[in-house]
Amino acid sequence: ELWPGARKLSRIFDRFGSFEMRDPTAYIPVEADIPEMLYVSESTSANASAYATTKTGSNRVTVSAKKFVLHQQWSGELGEDSIVPFVPFLRRQQQVSLAHYMDSLVLNGDDTNAGTGNINLDDADPADTKHYLAFDGVRHVGLVDNTGNSKDVGNAAITWNLLRRAPSRMLDTTYLHDWGHPVRPTDLVYLADPSTADEIALLDEVKGLEMIGPRTPLLTGQLAQIGPHPLISTIAMSKTEADGKVSTTAGNNTRGQIATVNVNGARVGWRRRVRVEVDREAKADQNLIILSLRMGFGRFSSTGAAAGQEWADVLYNIALP
Repeated sequence: ELWPGARKLSRIFDRFGSFEMRDPTAYIPVEADIPEMLYVSESTSANASAYATTKTGSNRVTVSAKKFVLHQQWSGELGEDSIVPFVPFLRRQQQVSLAHYMDSLVLNGDDTNAGTGNINLDDADPADTKHYLAFDGVRHVGLVDNTGNSKDVGNAAITWNLLRRAPSRMLDTTYLHDWGHPVRPTDLVYLADPSTADEIALLDEVKGLEMIGPRTPLLTGQLAQIGPHPLISTIAMSKTEADGKVSTTAGNNTRGQIATVNVNGARVGWRRRVRVEVDREAKADQNLIILSLRMGFGRFSSTGAAAGQEWADVLYNIALP
């Protein structure tokens, strides 16, 4: 019962496809070159040369399972004397935690663990247990891996043209992948921090489109629509410094950010789905709930290298009122 509740609260994580990992490290095959169709003449003689062959390219993406834990412990007195039913309260908080941190994990992941340089803590050394250190995520594509898939707005306000031009950067002309213009429009999603999402909803081009049938904020988190694509407001996206990274000094984080994502560009790998275990330490009169999972996050690259990713784009340094 715990996991479905968390997924209903999630706005990003559940949009990505998933697969079961048979080993701690999995390899997902990805397509690269498609075979080139050749123009040839009729073969009319018995000893005619064979037609030239064409290559059908492929590659692979490595996905490594990482472990995450929620460990909660309380005394018998706390359970007995709490002003709320304590175990249901803990379970509800676990649901909320899963929803938020799974969204944050795939959006903000950056495995750089150093004094400076992490996109989530630009000027401090993150604690080794921070969830976002497990693997690289969506924002990392534009801010670090392939900076051609990003745009510094220059502390200007967001505009319709900036939003609509983001998909044009999501092109892989070498391998003929058009991530920015999917056949199914809802596969391309704009993800914004709440403040920036509210500013987008005020643009003349999107006014009046905030409530479109079932696509209301109460149901899916959709706040507006950019052309045929949904705009999702998520608190997992932080306001940032001018460089698109989050400062340890909260007062420096005043700029908005938007990630444009084709959800077919990444996969969630499950080695251990969410496991909830309850235990009691009778000798100490204490109770425990331990929630654990093992998962990985694979990001599509035709070359197999992080720099070859084209499925996401980042707009950063957006002025906010």
